[in-house]
Amino acid sequence: MVISFYYGGKLVGHTTTSYHEGCRISLSQPPPSDKLYGPDSLEHVPFPSADAIPNDRQKHITKKLFGHLERGVLLHSNKQGIFIKRLCQGRVFWSGNNVLYKDRPNKLDRDEVVKIFDASQFVRELQQFYSSQGRFPESRVLLCFGEEFPDTVPLRCKLILVQVEQLWVRQLVEEAGKVYSGGPMLPVADETQHDQIFRIFQDICGAHQRPLFRENQQITV
Repeated sequence: MVISFYYGGKLVGHTTTSYHEGCRISLSQPPPSDKLYGPDSLEHVPFPSADAIPNDRQKHITKKLFGHLERGVLLHSNKQGIFIKRLCQGRVFWSGNNVLYKDRPNKLDRDEVVKIFDASQFVRELQQFYSSQGRFPESRVLLCFGEEFPDTVPLRCKLILVQVEQLWVRQLVEEAGKVYSGGPMLPVADETQHDQIFRIFQDICGAHQRPLFRENQQITV
């Protein structure tokens, strides 16, 4: 997974996870064998420090919010999609292609495993896009900590946003952008481009079908 952190709309951290078991996004490395933070085999991805935030009021509120995010969330990625488990006391809202409600914010319930990105749905919508029958599918998940999301407040005003992508999906989107000079949201210009992007789609999705992660891996406490 590719994980990007935004404070007040500004990119403050970026990392690519490497553990097959998944990762834990939290404030600090948990004590050894503390099951309240999930399995020890998870990679620890810390929230970036709020000290770099130039606005003093924003910095103060962000640090105050950190007090409710100590245990953070657990993330796992496999060929089915991305799964999350909220452990922290603070509220977490999310958006992605597998949302339950499209007309109001989706909140993660504490200690419940939720599928927040559906890889099969992405592939289906991508095929429709290549056939000029739809728009380019949503490829990312956004997590908003401590504030309702999405709502009428612009993204640049949200204190803590975390963007999560599967690496193979990001690679596919980047390759699509190279073929469509104006970006992957443009319709297919001609048959030659269509053939080229479809080969990219087959190559990357074919690799995606290979078991990059342990089958049936579940997030546990």
